[in-house]
Amino acid sequence: MAERQLTDEAEAFYIAVYETVQRIPIGRVTTYGHIAKLIEAPQNSRQVGAALKYLRNAVLTALTATEEVHEDPDPHNNPADQDDKANGLLLFNNETVPWWRVISSDGKIAFRARGGMDLQGERLAAEGIEVRMDGNRRPRLISLREYGWFPPAQDSDSD
Repeated sequence: MAERQLTDEAEAFYIAVYETVQRIPIGRVTTYGHIAKLIEAPQNSRQVGAALKYLRNAVLTALTATEEVHEDPDPHNNPADQDDKANGLLLFNNETVPWWRVISSDGKIAFRARGGMDLQGERLAAEGIEVRMDGNRRPRLISLREYGWFPPAQDSDSD
């Protein structure tokens, strides 16, 4: 399958999504819509989902503004990527961007192929997040009140 080429504008949007998702603390979740607000594109929550779906094929890199790159002690992150971080590059993929911490605004894991929903539920549970079963006995429901991460949008660019 040929690799999809992004426009410069789309690539900038995806990078903004990935960098913001990397800020979500372990054991917390946020919504597609809140990520969109944090990157000043509040009308683009569906595109946030598309950016996260694109991760499995992403080959995007971004120069880091400082040496202080998101230091996530997440056991799912690949230690091999540390060399790239040290070289001033931040690679985005399914392991370096905690996509599993982004859920729907109703507190549910968004519907996707069975394996993807189950994997997201497992990763959240591994971080200590209670994932309740839905009516179909699928791990899908998360309390946004208890586990939500919703920093104000104006703080997203503060140094």
